[in-house]
Amino acid sequence: MIKNSNSKRYVSKFYIFIIIFSFIIFIKTIVYQVRERHRLSLQIETLEENKHKLNKEIETIKSDLKDVDNEDFIKRVAREKLKMVDKNEVVVKYKD
Repeated sequence: MIKNSNSKRYVSKFYIFIIIFSFIIFIKTIVYQVRERHRLSLQIETLEENKHKLNKEIETIKSDLKDVDNEDFIKRVAREKLKMVDKNEVVVKYKD
């Protein structure tokens, strides 16, 4: 009879241990999922901002393409991108 009582205690302690262990694993999983969801939502937010900037840039380029045959546009691009100057202009460079 004594042996049977001890055996029941061990079995009940084992079940309690399994329940506590399962609960800890469950909590860790929930915490991980919350952190991962937060990280992913921040990444989505960043990607949405990049998408918005790129769409804005696309619209600017599309509007510039409409003016490609315009002489003022060609001069502006030559000045900005190729650092070209007109015949009557002087370039001044300063040493730092």
